This record gives sequence, C-alpha cells and structure tokens, in this order.
Amino acid sequence: MMQPHTQGPAAETVREEAVNTLLAEVLRGYGIAARAERRGRFGTPDVRVELKTGDAIILECKWESSSRLLEEQLKDRLAQDNESLASVGVLYPERLKSVNNLRAALESATDLQWYPYGSRGKLLSNRPVRAGSIAQLTDHLISLPMDLEGVDRVTAAAGVIGYALEQSAKRIAQHARVARSISDIIAKTDQESDRARALRIGCLVLFNALAFQDRLSAINEDVPTTKEAWRQGISGLRAAWGHICSSIDYVPVFELAAQILDELIIGSGELQASAIIPLIGAVDDTYTLEGHDLSGRLFHTLLSDAKFTGAYYTSVPAATLLSHLVFHDWPPRVDWSDHEFPASLSIADLACGTGTLLMAVAVEAERRHTAAGGQNAAALHKAMVEEAIHGYDVQLSAVHFAATSLAMLNPNISFDRMNLYVMPYGSDGDKVSLGSLDFLGNDEVPVQFALSPDIAGGLLREAAKVYGNGSPTAANAETVLLPSLDLAIMNPPFTRSGFGNLLFGSLPDAERPKLQKELRKRLKSRQATGTAGLGAAFVAAATPKLRPGEGRLALVLPATVCTGPSWQQTRALIEKDFALNMVIASHDPRRYNFSDSTDLSEVLLIATRRPENGTAAESAEPRTVFVNLWQNPNGIVDAQRTAQAIAATAPANFENPGAALLEVDGWHVGELVSIPESRFAGKQWFGVQFARADLLRAAGNLLDNGEVRIPGTPTTAKVPMTQLVEFGPIGPDSRRLDDGFDKTGSITAYPLIDRHDTDDRKSLLCSPNAYLSPLAIPRGKQNPGYGERLWKQAGRLLVAARFRVNTARVVAMWSRENVLGRMWWTVQIENPAWEKALAVWLNSSVGILTLLAIRNTTMGSWVQPKKADMEVFPVLDPRALSADQLAALSNLFDTLAEAEFARLPAMVDCPARRALDDGLSQILGLPNLAGLRRLLASEPVVSNRRL
Repeated sequence: MMQPHTQGPAAETVREEAVNTLLAEVLRGYGIAARAERRGRFGTPDVRVELKTGDAIILECKWESSSRLLEEQLKDRLAQDNESLASVGVLYPERLKSVNNLRAALESATDLQWYPYGSRGKLLSNRPVRAGSIAQLTDHLISLPMDLEGVDRVTAAAGVIGYALEQSAKRIAQHARVARSISDIIAKTDQESDRARALRIGCLVLFNALAFQDRLSAINEDVPTTKEAWRQGISGLRAAWGHICSSIDYVPVFELAAQILDELIIGSGELQASAIIPLIGAVDDTYTLEGHDLSGRLFHTLLSDAKFTGAYYTSVPAATLLSHLVFHDWPPRVDWSDHEFPASLSIADLACGTGTLLMAVAVEAERRHTAAGGQNAAALHKAMVEEAIHGYDVQLSAVHFAATSLAMLNPNISFDRMNLYVMPYGSDGDKVSLGSLDFLGNDEVPVQFALSPDIAGGLLREAAKVYGNGSPTAANAETVLLPSLDLAIMNPPFTRSGFGNLLFGSLPDAERPKLQKELRKRLKSRQATGTAGLGAAFVAAATPKLRPGEGRLALVLPATVCTGPSWQQTRALIEKDFALNMVIASHDPRRYNFSDSTDLSEVLLIATRRPENGTAAESAEPRTVFVNLWQNPNGIVDAQRTAQAIAATAPANFENPGAALLEVDGWHVGELVSIPESRFAGKQWFGVQFARADLLRAAGNLLDNGEVRIPGTPTTAKVPMTQLVEFGPIGPDSRRLDDGFDKTGSITAYPLIDRHDTDDRKSLLCSPNAYLSPLAIPRGKQNPGYGERLWKQAGRLLVAARFRVNTARVVAMWSRENVLGRMWWTVQIENPAWEKALAVWLNSSVGILTLLAIRNTTMGSWVQPKKADMEVFPVLDPRALSADQLAALSNLFDTLAEAEFARLPAMVDCPARRALDDGLSQILGLPNLAGLRRLLASEPVVSNRRL
C-alpha cells in the first residue's frame, strides 16, 4: 500500500508515474479496465484503457506545466499507433505535487484537464479541452466510441440491418400465408394496420433476438451462436431460445420472436433460409456495436425510422440530459454508494415505447453509484430492472425492445422479472380500453400482456389466451397495480384533438369516437383537456400516483405546454400540485426538438410534488429555473457535460440584471434564469420564450408593468397598455372560414387577405388578394347563414396568426376596407387612427418583442398565436394618448404605409424599421430602440442562427 506523501520539498519529487498508477487504480474502481505503464518498457503508454466495446484508449499524462511536452508525446504516440480508438491527453494540476495524501487528492480533484488528440492514427480537428473529476473523465472515456465514431458506426450498421430486414420481409411476403400470420401477430399486439410495416417490425423482432443470442453466447458457453444454432435450421434456433428462456431467463426478449419463428416453419426450407440468413449476416456484420452507447443507439435508430414503426422516440442525448438532471439533489438523503437505496425507488413510464427513458434512468443510477464509490453496479442494475422500473405501452413490439434494451445494458445478468406491460387498447363492444390512460381514476387496470411473472397471466400472456408455445406461468385474465411512484418519467404521444381530431389515430375510424368519448369522460373531473393532446391526459394520469412531498415528474412535451391555451389546465395542475423545478428549452435552430424524427419544438420539465397540506414552509418563494439552450447536445458526451454544467451553474435571478452563462468546455451553450412562481402562475411560462435573460426581462417588464426598459440603456419609459380585445372582437380562424365560405378569384362583397406570402406582405398597408363566397349550405354542421355571421367580424387591422419569424417582414397590417384574413387575425376597431397607431406599435421593436413573448411556438420559427392569446394580447392603448401623440402616430403610419420592410433577421439595418422605431420613440418618449432591435434580430428564432 502506498504511503501518503507529505508536504515540503520531498513532495516535489513525486513522479508522474506514481500519479499514473493511482489514476489507473481509480479508473478501475469506476469499472474501467485500466493499466498504468510498466517500467522498463520504453514506448508503453502512460495508461491504457480497454472498454467493453473492445476499443482501446491511450492516455498520455503530464503535469499542467508540461502541456507542450504532452503535445509532443501525443504526436509521437499517434505516429506509432493507428489502431487505438483514441489517444487522450491528460494534464494533472500542479498542486498535486505537494499534497499530504496524493490518492485522496487525486480522487477528489475536480480540475483535471483532458482532451482527445487523435483517433485511429489520425489527428482530430476538434480537440476541446475538458476539465473535471476522474468520474467525469470516466464518463467521457466510456462514451468515446459514440463520441468519435458512433454516428458513423451506427448509421452504417443501421444501413446493413435495414437492408437485411427489407430482404427478409420481401422474401417472406412472397408466401402469403406466412406473411399474413406474422403480420397478424404484430397487427394484433401493436394495433398496426399497415401489413407491410407490421411484417418489417416482425423481422426486426427476429433480428433483435438473434443479436441478443450472440451477446449471450459470448459470455455463456451453454448458449450456441446464431450460426451454430442455425445448422439445425429453425428447430436449432428454437431449441437455443427455449434453453435460454428455461435455464437463463430473458423470456421477454425471446418469446415474441419465438412466436414469429414458429410461423416460419409453415414455409419451405428455402423460405426459412432466405428469411433468416440475411438477419444472421447482419448480426455478424454489426457485432462490434456492443454495449449501451452503440447497440442501444442502433436499435433506437432503427426504431426511429418511420418505415419500421411510424413512431417518435426520445433522443438518446435528451434522455441522458433529463435523467442526469432529474436526480440532481434528489431524492433527498440518498446514498448512491449503497446500491439498495436507489433500487428501492419506484419509477414508471406510462408510455415507455422502446424504453429509452427507462434505460437512461438505469444508466444514470449505475453511473452515480459508481461515482459515489459503490462496488455493486451489477446488483444495482438487477434490482433496478426487477424492482424499481415499471414500463407500460400499447405496442407489444415496443415493450419487447424495451426489455431487450434493459437486458443489453449488462448481458451477464439474469433477471427474474421485468415490470413491463402491454396495455389493452381499443374497443370490444361496449368495453373501451385507453391503454395506459386506463390509469385515469384507477389504481389497478387490466393488462393485455405482461412481462412480469407476478401477473397471473405471466409472460407475454393475453387474458384467456396463450400465444406461442406457452410457458409455465400461463393463466387467465389479469390486472396490474400502478404503484405509488417516486418518479414518473415520460415522453407521451403528441396526437391532439384539433383539426380533425387525431386522438387514437392508429385505430380504425369506427373505434376512435368511442375512445375519444371515454377519454373526455375521464378528463372531465381532472385538470386536463384532450384538445392539448394525449400528453395532457398522461400527466393527469401519473400525478395522483406520485408521493406527496418527494415524488418527481420528468417529462418531454411539446413547447406549447408552456404557452399554449389548450395546455392551460395542465399548467394549472402542475402549478397546484407541484413545485416546477426546471424547464429546459432548446433555442438551437439546428434542433428545437428533443425527440427523434420530429421537427416540433419541445421542452424538458422536472417538477416535484408538493406536500399534501400544500407548499412546504420555505424561507423564500419557490422559484423555477429556466434553462435556455443555445446548443442542443449532439451526443451522449455533450449531454452529460451539459447536464453537469447546468447542475453546477447558479442561475441569474429574473428580478436583477445580469446573466448566468452556461459554459461547457470553454463554450457558452446557453443561459439559466430563475423566476419566482408568482411571476408566471396562472399565465404562460414565459421563461422559455427567449434565449437570453435580457430579452426575458425586457418582455416581462413591458407585459407586466408597461415599462419599456432596453438592455444596456439606463433610461426607461412607461407606456399605457391594454388588451387587444378591449377594442373589439377578434375575427375567425381559417377553419371557420372554410366552414362558411368558398374562396374565389372573382370579386364578391367579402374581400379576403389570403395567406402570409412575405414577398407580397412587406408593407403596413394591404389590399385584398382574394374573395370569399358564402356557402348556402355551410360545412361542419353549421347552420345556414354562417358565412354572413362570420363576416360581421371583419375588420381593417390585421395581426399575423401564423408566420415564420425568420422570413416575416410585417406582423400587422391595415386595410382601407373591412376584410377577413386567412393566417391573419382581424380586429374590429371603430377609430382608424387607433388602428394605424396599433399597426405602428405592433411592427416596432417593442411590438415584436411582445408578440414573440406571447407566441405559441410549434416548430422553431413557425409560430401560431391562438385566438385566446390574441384576446389577452397586451398592446399600446391609443385611447390613453394625447391628441397630438395619436395624430403623430397616424401620420407616421401614413408616411411609412407603402415603405418596404426587410425580413425580421435584417431589421437592424432596415431603413423602414429604423424610421418606425425612431418615430415611435420620439412620439412616446421611449429610449432609443436600436439596442433592442439588435438583440431581437440576433435571437435564434428570428435569425435562424445559433448564438
């Protein structure tokens, strides 16, 4: 055992080799195979790391003062080694030379520096220097395969497997009876009406089982490889899978695949071979993708492809980010080194899909256990899967993949149970099943299939029916109890009821109304509405099961949950029953979303349930941290580093000036701002609307107090504000116009401002570009005369209802005659001078600021202020202006009425916008708006560029 080093001159003699040896020891303590250099072997790297993927990583280490020497050493190493995944430079802080206890100081150090230098003999172009602890270095080393080559390797593997799946499905499709039988299995369990897609999913289930068999064969000599088993054809595979299920377990992984395999027996030997051999070949070609980061991402990539499942799934980086932050300072009093406590938590995903979020939770629990010095990672993972984690979904194939993903994290572990359930979904006569939403108002509900032997129906059993060859646990009819939860983590389905009611859209048209009616009935007594979509219903279902005072909610939801009128009840539910801890929004124009295969803007939410008797006694008002990311994490390493930075950064207070920049490896990737609950309770959660706190404050001051405060400008001004609806009713939306009118190019008595073409709509003054013809028999079950009634809401002032912020030129216009608008809200105002004053205000920088502050973001720069938003939209109150001010604003409008406005990203140098801002400032006594204009133009949602 090494003796502690003492301070003083002797400590200066500490050799790098001693630190290297200790580093390797500590890395081994974190579960990494690491070996320090051996004396007498010239050219041996300082530390060699071998990952479970089989990849080797070379660490070259120097004192911080020897960084140049380190570069030379890395250069030499790169010239000698073209096989290692990476050569990494590590710099030890100089202070370690003179500490009392070198090992303890190294283990507790948070100022180590490291950077990947080269890979496979090639110098890396991007070599960010990272700083942190050995635990963080460990996280990075484990993630390097994905960080350096993962995207390419996964993409290539997905291509290989995708081609094999297509070939297998194509061949099976030539045998109509076999193809129908396999499709029927998936169609029945997944509600998948597209038979071609169902067949591809079936082939993916087979590939999944074959790949897992090969993983098991590498660690268990009693399990043959797929090639060995295939020598006896399907019977050989069936025997191998039967042995695995009876002797090792993993029934959830293999039983559904075995059902599909049994259907292939009907076909000829040639059919069987042409279906299976391509899949075995793909397993062999992609075998190097081992472990969670690669193999888990591979299945995620395949499943995210709509041609295989047609579903959206949480991205791996987003799941990593959310799972890391949900455990920050929670649960209280947790000892992560004790594997039994984390495993005693009760965690559920009511829409688990393929298990991405559950898998991320399991990975994060293991990471924290190891980082805390725990030595029982395998026991922790087994207990997490068997006891802590509960998953529910309506698709059997998705739950099958979830089971595989959790098992693949450590194939050495045999699981006695998995709490994964397939929920009944659809209608059978008067009986209606809503999937996991059956938990609305119920603690115990029927299940269709269960991957837990605790359920009498057993593994993959349907009530009163056994699929495949059965298992010893088969029985009839069963229910599952949703336990009291410590954590509910979900990415619920996005389908919403607006514009044609897409709720339960995967079901036949005849069934959907029954489920929609039942859902409305269940939600009637709860704070949720189907208008927002199924996401609101899932939140309402999970909330009562979370433990008061400690239970935590972690969600991936559309960004409209923060701002949309249809989500108001959900916001009210969260505000009433939870402390909203954190909201994370992406302002990265490259990726506003946190789910794969969608462009919808999304947020991550973390909330903790309040005690049953209300808010706990606190020394200060509860606050919410809004994290506005300028760069959405690209991979697992980025997500981990971003999460660590968020946890370590003190947010700026909304009430005070200043910013809290989120820094990751020397780059600013976002801001954190803390807002008191009272500033947004009962209203929009406006903290997500801008990427920078300065603009949030400017918008908040204007909306709440009518105060124009320009960042960087000492002077302020007050302006009279009111709600837009105070002047008159807001006109109809496009759907109403479609019910009451036909659009025509012929002149009628009903002029229309159609669409929002930015090449045409570039000035304050507008003219009709189409006409409406009232329908004698209206659409949408409306009564006769509906069009004429809508026309009574025509007006001269128009405010944009749907537009792209990065291409729009004007957000409000004025017409000399009454019109209706498609993609424009009309407002009836009796005084033309008021209308002109409002058109000037809305197109000024302060007007654009208010519109962006209340916008309903759906897809990045594409925004849709709803009618409910317009009715409470704060605007300048021209009624409170002096006669001179009102006349001056009217004259300013007339002067600029036909001037051409540049697109909003170019507003800084737009002569028309500058003249409008300057004129408004002079008339109302406002500060110079140039600074605000500059900030708005550079806002990512406007500029379509990263900050």
